[in-house]
Amino acid sequence: MIHRAAVASVLLLALAAAPSATGAQPAELPRVMASFNQAYTDGPGAWGSAPLGTDGCPDRIATTGCLVSSLACALAYYGISVEVPAVASWTGRPQTGMNPGILNDWLRSHNGYGRCSEDPVGNCCLEWESLPEGVELTFHTNRSDVGVSPVASVVIDHALREGHPVIAGVHWSFSCRGGATQGEDCHWVVVTGRAGTSYAIVDPYNDNASSSSGVRTTLAAGVKGSYVIDRFVVVSPAAPKPAPVEARPAETRPDASPPGAAASLLVLLAAIAIVVVAIFAMEADR
Repeated sequence: MIHRAAVASVLLLALAAAPSATGAQPAELPRVMASFNQAYTDGPGAWGSAPLGTDGCPDRIATTGCLVSSLACALAYYGISVEVPAVASWTGRPQTGMNPGILNDWLRSHNGYGRCSEDPVGNCCLEWESLPEGVELTFHTNRSDVGVSPVASVVIDHALREGHPVIAGVHWSFSCRGGATQGEDCHWVVVTGRAGTSYAIVDPYNDNASSSSGVRTTLAAGVKGSYVIDRFVVVSPAAPKPAPVEARPAETRPDASPPGAAASLLVLLAAIAIVVVAIFAMEADR
């Protein structure tokens, strides 16, 4: 008996291998992905030293802001911009646009951080449902410890062909956070396309503190090592909201017997009655 999961995997692989109506389409984004460096601490508008999270979270974008920086890349790719008033801005000035600093400030003022086991002090973990409007997220898991599984590869390739970036949590060794107990999703990167047997990525960690850009590389040559994907999130444009339906005025049907028509009918009937009475009277006089 063939296992259902095996059948599903075969179907997914067949779907990925099947050529499109217009020929083979490369598994890559159609536009250049924006690139931000979480460790940008030395330059105009540097955001690396900004506090990340709320309620006493001790983190900084430079140290643990890889996910926020990756999300800022994806949001900027879609042209999504947010406004941060001066009172909510780490810089003390109002800001508009999209980069890790602006997104972090916006999240801090929109309940974008919550408590999690990895950071028990303060609210340091992203609340995915609190992202700015304009995108939809679908969550997946790569069930392989050595590379990208066939099923995960099909999902990622399909997303890229559709023009949707993929944000991936990765690990690169058994102790991937300086000896911390966390063994998965130790770092987050943006997957942008196929690169041979690997994938091209934007790595948001660039140890050049004077550069605001991340590093364009591959999973096999990540800044911190050879990356293995754990969780991954497909970032798609949100479906447009349906336009509100305008209330149509109630249709007025003409009355079956309008007042004027009813009166005319009564007059006609009365006249006929008078004529009939007169005829009978004339017949009686004969």
